[in-house]
Amino acid sequence: MSQSDNTELLSQVRNGDRQALAKAITVIENTGLPFEINESAGAQVIGITGAPGVGKSTTVDALIKLLRERNFSVAVLAVDPSSPISGGALLGDRIRLTDHFTDSKVFIRSLATRGHLGGLSASTKAVLQLVKTAKFDFIIVETVGVGQSEVEVMRVVDTVLVVLAPGMGDGIQASKAGLLEIGDIYLVNKSDREGADQTAQDISRSIEMSPPKTVAGKPWIPPVLLGAMQNGTGVVELMDGIERHRNG
Repeated sequence: MSQSDNTELLSQVRNGDRQALAKAITVIENTGLPFEINESAGAQVIGITGAPGVGKSTTVDALIKLLRERNFSVAVLAVDPSSPISGGALLGDRIRLTDHFTDSKVFIRSLATRGHLGGLSASTKAVLQLVKTAKFDFIIVETVGVGQSEVEVMRVVDTVLVVLAPGMGDGIQASKAGLLEIGDIYLVNKSDREGADQTAQDISRSIEMSPPKTVAGKPWIPPVLLGAMQNGTGVVELMDGIERHRNG
């Protein structure tokens, strides 16, 4: 595409054209070149990370439902493993989000990792900057299932939510570092399962022994929350925690 075409496409994105936004994201993925964007935007960017199987997509779904009930617009950038055949995104549990596809105030896009490590795709940062110009109230970035060393999400979002689950050794894994270094909020999902309270206690003890965090120059102790996102239990408290982190 020519520079004039890109300029026109970017103008359409700024005016709320969701088809133009999807097309512009495809341009970034195919060319690797970002759009020239100078302005900043007020959308709050939430990063959701954690190991496979903890319920990241279910958490995204619960947050979308709550935010839409409050009349906020939401964009979701969901990073998925790449297909070895087509190079496109293997959608995994993205089927959970199909209820929102017809909502004009919700935009959902999967991004393929295409071999990029760190839990994100190579184009995530450029795509995120583009989506910010579309004037959403909230942007959620869901990483591919990651391990403790894949913490790239912290560099591109405002609040990092680490999702864990009982019975998966998450308390032990998080205490090793990595996830404890990036998390602003911890959610022990599937709290109706045995061991949820113990997992939360393990994480809390690990946080107490970790270097202190600050938000806007003020001390911040990452909260450890319990919830069952599949039925919406704890999602209000989770959103309250996200807002508290935003406001410092």
